[in-house]
Amino acid sequence: MSNFNLLNYLVFNRLSFLRIIIIVVLIDVLMIPMVRVRADGTKPDPRFGIVESYQAPDIANKWEVGWDRVVIEWYRVQPLGPNSWIPVYPHGLEVVEQYGDRIYRNSIEHSLLQNEWFDTAAHNSRELAALLIGTPKWATKGLPHRGVPEGLYLPVSDPGNHWANFVRRIVYEYGNQIKHWIIWNEPDISFDHPGAQFDGSVEDYYRLVKVAYIVAKEVDPDAVIHLGGLTYWHDIVYGRESYLRRLLEVVTSDKDASSNNFYFDVATVHVYFDSESVYKIIRNQFDVLVEFGIDKAIWMNETNAAPMDDPQHPWYDPILPVTLEQQASFLIQSSTLAFAAGAERIAIYKLFDHVGPVMGLESYGLIRNDGSLRPASIAYQVLSENLSNFQTVNHSTWPTHQVITFLSPTRRTIVAWARTNNDMEAIVDPLLDTKGAFVIDQRGNTLPIFPVNGEYRLSLAGGYCDDARQCLVGGEPLLVMEYQQCDLDHLVPQQDCMLWVSAGTILTSS
Repeated sequence: MSNFNLLNYLVFNRLSFLRIIIIVVLIDVLMIPMVRVRADGTKPDPRFGIVESYQAPDIANKWEVGWDRVVIEWYRVQPLGPNSWIPVYPHGLEVVEQYGDRIYRNSIEHSLLQNEWFDTAAHNSRELAALLIGTPKWATKGLPHRGVPEGLYLPVSDPGNHWANFVRRIVYEYGNQIKHWIIWNEPDISFDHPGAQFDGSVEDYYRLVKVAYIVAKEVDPDAVIHLGGLTYWHDIVYGRESYLRRLLEVVTSDKDASSNNFYFDVATVHVYFDSESVYKIIRNQFDVLVEFGIDKAIWMNETNAAPMDDPQHPWYDPILPVTLEQQASFLIQSSTLAFAAGAERIAIYKLFDHVGPVMGLESYGLIRNDGSLRPASIAYQVLSENLSNFQTVNHSTWPTHQVITFLSPTRRTIVAWARTNNDMEAIVDPLLDTKGAFVIDQRGNTLPIFPVNGEYRLSLAGGYCDDARQCLVGGEPLLVMEYQQCDLDHLVPQQDCMLWVSAGTILTSS
């Protein structure tokens, strides 16, 4: 029996079999510590993003992607010297000159005129965050794209500070459309590693961030400066102190930093393959920030698990073996754990494989290069459609399973999955005043669920593990959706109705 049929057999028909019985006691929500995550009811929800959504904007619009990370490569904008300037075309789009107009295209999108990449996003309320990266050859004595910019330590007003000049102009050109600016990418990868993207020291990276913060805020006081995404594992593998801690030691040694918001607004993480590590890594970043007395938001800008068994693009030597169906499970697990850990936003890497497949190497796109969809694309839609506009998150970790509860003004969504290879049954208390409940799987299959003796019985399939230990990717998650029968115009007489408003206040009737 296929895993899909087994899941339907267990969940939707509620037939019993030998299982571990786990009681999930969800007491009155007012008594459970929760993470409050700000939301204002806008659509699309800006907290749910996919990297490089501009490469397939029609699909991003259809899926209501809330935010997009756009890669702007400095060496493409100023290829010939400090006085050259080419209009931005984001990473992955080629330029075609046609009838005097610049056309940006890839293998499935052929109609992006100059600047249409951000006009389309703005029209569909998709917020943009720009990743600034890539030193031009003329601007560094080091390796092109990776080298420390010359003049970096000169005053920001000095014409010889090439990085300051670039940031100043890019914010001036695009500051009306882009408010979030990410400074470089994964600076914690050592310069001797094949994936290195910045060859400078921690002090050099801090100078990059500080200069960008000063000049961006001069041009646009509303600009938001993000640290580059950190991998976390590179420090673990090389036995180093965490990059964030090393960076903050440099930051806090700057006598001007504390009076200038420490020269950054958002910290950033990238987490791949191990969904269980998401919560740990994000909480670790919060702990390090607190250690230095710094209060900042954290975004998870990249997360995914490339599949090894895609028949159109097999990966012969995977870092960790993940199937197409596990990739779909991972997206839901990692995203919900990130929000449970307190992350402000998440983004899947990435929407579209803009280059043709290289046989034997990993491929992350929710959309293949030929335009066909991987199963993870459905999982993303299930995630964003059913969690949008939540205001609070509650997280319960058990040795055998995870349960994460999201509350919105009129809806409760419970996301649950097994952590081991054992099938199990969770018993969930329904809301006191429910209008209806449904169970949804990662493929979007939806069926009503009804209480049995005052309880929901939820069968969770075990993950694919070699033994009963915790899996890197747990079993297929299930979502239980409940809608409260609240009359928003007559709250006081309703004894069991609760409303979570955008300000974070919980109103109850008495």
